[in-house]
Amino acid sequence: MKLNKFFFGLLMTPAVMMVGCSDYEDTEVASPEANADAIGAYFEKNSNPVKLLPGKTSFNITLKRASAGDAVNVPFKVVENKNDFFVLPVTQFVFEAGKQSSTPIAVSFNIGNAVFQKNDTLSLQVLDGVKDHLYAAGYTDTMYPFVIDYTWKSDSLASTMVKDEYANTFTGEGTLATVEIAKDFEVVKTNPSPDYTKNSLVRIPSFFATIGKSKVAGEDHIQFVVDKDHKNPKFLSTGYLASKEISLTVNETELETGMTQKFAEKKEYPICMDLVDIDAVASTAEAKTDNVTYLVKYNLYAFDKETKKKYLLSTEDDTVPVEGKAEYVAKFEVKFVKASAE
Repeated sequence: MKLNKFFFGLLMTPAVMMVGCSDYEDTEVASPEANADAIGAYFEKNSNPVKLLPGKTSFNITLKRASAGDAVNVPFKVVENKNDFFVLPVTQFVFEAGKQSSTPIAVSFNIGNAVFQKNDTLSLQVLDGVKDHLYAAGYTDTMYPFVIDYTWKSDSLASTMVKDEYANTFTGEGTLATVEIAKDFEVVKTNPSPDYTKNSLVRIPSFFATIGKSKVAGEDHIQFVVDKDHKNPKFLSTGYLASKEISLTVNETELETGMTQKFAEKKEYPICMDLVDIDAVASTAEAKTDNVTYLVKYNLYAFDKETKKKYLLSTEDDTVPVEGKAEYVAKFEVKFVKASAE
């Protein structure tokens, strides 16, 4: 009897299994297809920072599309281009047949309006801001934050103690600050690290933020050129670049420091700096560095941008504005790493 029940159970199992399988229905869902006329144009990033060296006057922009296809042109809209600073020679991106990247468009700019280290922005849009393809990646809108500047590094220079009159540290110990050098300034390709037969461009960035007088970084960079012996400093200027056949404006005045001054009239003005003079006052030599001390003179004042008037600074907020500016000095040592020490 036990044996028969065992075989009966074996005979029943397939039947039960067949009943269970009959409830299964094999279905297939097709993936949605993109519209046959869709281009799928897109920018890979929504922000594409552009930094050009002085002397360069154009940069390239491109567009992508979801899949390669026939040749097609994609119009674009300029969303932002203040004062027509940027010049675009065409109004559409061109895709060749079988290409997913457009032909690059060279964007130039009005060199007469260009200012060293001043930021500008170009913003573009395609497809009226709406993607037309299911599988298009990226963005229909993008911006190109733009600036003309060098590449600043601090690895070839040491930190320095800045002694400053305005910060009340000129006769004291001073304030520790980092000094930077422009690595791509007058570099000779055969000896780029760096070539000491060439001039060097040096700076203390955002001077008053660096020495702790301002909580906000400003435009008050103290940047200057020195010769191969690190002497004869000169502020980087429009004239200096012009002597190198580079048409570019360099601001040496009305540099915002990040600090402000409030007067009795309840108006708050930015405190600005005018660079006046720089000189090398002392130098020493160590095994691995040339140590040169520089003296900088500058003017500070509260600046009314509307009237272009300059006012003397005051420690009291209720002081009546008095037109004028005051001169201060700063002193700091730069330790240039010798070529043999690198």
